[in-house]
Amino acid sequence: MSFEAYLGCFKDGEQSYFPTSIIDDTFAPFITRREPEYSCWVVTYEVSPTLTQADLYLNLDPDDASRCSGFTVARPPDDPRLYKALWEILRVTNSAVYCAGECSPMVGRAETIPHLNPDMVEALGSPVVVVDGNEIRNRLEQC
Repeated sequence: MSFEAYLGCFKDGEQSYFPTSIIDDTFAPFITRREPEYSCWVVTYEVSPTLTQADLYLNLDPDDASRCSGFTVARPPDDPRLYKALWEILRVTNSAVYCAGECSPMVGRAETIPHLNPDMVEALGSPVVVVDGNEIRNRLEQC
């Protein structure tokens, strides 16, 4: 499985920011490398006997690197811990997960929906409130 998924944060229809520490805390057990020059964190999941990894390309605030507006997940592994981490971030931020294709944006709570960018909603469809990481995984696999 190889595709890119995006997580973006919004407030009142515009791009917004949340503390990068939320990503750090959520992915802490799996961050194996940080490449600051690319704003990339590599997360690795060990699934015996192999390792799978994904790259998180953070969209850092140009004025404050302790904040980001979201990230791109490149080559997400087929590991439920990644999707659980995405869901945990959705629950505490006004963020949506989406990807290219015919996949509606996903949010972790209904309160986020009014904050989403209207152009994104028009292009991708009505957002869906997801209840766990498995639902995110299943929906992204359908895109």
